[in-house]
Amino acid sequence: MRIWLRRRFERQARLMGAMMERIGIEPELAASRGRLYDAANRRCLWCAAHEACGKWIEQDHSAENGPSFCPNATFFEHTKQMHPKG
Repeated sequence: MRIWLRRRFERQARLMGAMMERIGIEPELAASRGRLYDAANRRCLWCAAHEACGKWIEQDHSAENGPSFCPNATFFEHTKQMHPKG
């Protein structure tokens, strides 16, 4: 695999994991959504907003939902509704 692509995979995987942690989604729950989770991973992989995403994740506040610029906002919202923390 080309190094730039491997680095992109690694960066986006870190961002998606951090995003789910930030908004309170267990990775196992997201993964249980099967093809929807696979599609979310692909959207994240090719998302151009990685800098804005990283900055949003670093902000010091609690978040109920992902940011509006995130192409996975709907996936995260629906996943969180399946099993809200509380």
